[in-house]
Amino acid sequence: MKEKVGLIALGSRDDFDKWDDVVSLLAPEIEVETAGVLDGLTEEEIAEQFAFMPGENYLVTGMPWGSEVHISEEKANAVVYRLACELFDRGNRTVLVLCTGDFDRPAVKGHLFLLPEDLMFGILQGLRQKKLGFIVPEPGQIPSSLRQYQALNPVIHAASPYGPMEELARAADAFRDEDVEIVVTDCMGFTAPMGRMVAEHSGKQVLVPRLVIPKLLKALLLQQ
Repeated sequence: MKEKVGLIALGSRDDFDKWDDVVSLLAPEIEVETAGVLDGLTEEEIAEQFAFMPGENYLVTGMPWGSEVHISEEKANAVVYRLACELFDRGNRTVLVLCTGDFDRPAVKGHLFLLPEDLMFGILQGLRQKKLGFIVPEPGQIPSSLRQYQALNPVIHAASPYGPMEELARAADAFRDEDVEIVVTDCMGFTAPMGRMVAEHSGKQVLVPRLVIPKLLKALLLQQ
């Protein structure tokens, strides 16, 4: 029997074809089931149900209609928790959240609930770098990210994976003269081609969680 893995995206299941690269790193050896925090919601419903106050943490995700949306991290957390429990109930022994945010863990014995943030933090600590670079989607996320990665002596710039690539290139250029050896694209929306762009413009080595996490998961489940 195949291992079953549930993937939870911050956006909509209708837009899951943009995660084909992640699914292809797991399939066909692993059976993949998908769910989205914003499944079935219109732009107006998202604005109403996931609103956040100034100063509150928020997350950024793309939508099928081609724009990005900002949603409350706290409200998204409650939906992620519910979706994870439902995926476990349907026979998925492992659930991976396709977001580098922080989410509550369902207490389900014998199952794995994996967050890229936790996995990447362990990897980054193991690199033993004096200073690390990060690219986050929005300038408004920089203060919370500075607190989150304080132990890693972070240098942080912002560019959305859902915006113009010229903005990402400019953010990467800003690292060229920074005293960092490694830049992390701190959002699961950043793809492998975007990582190559960051490497080219920054002159640094780049870690792309969207590449690292599925490969780590497959090695864990199948020893491949």
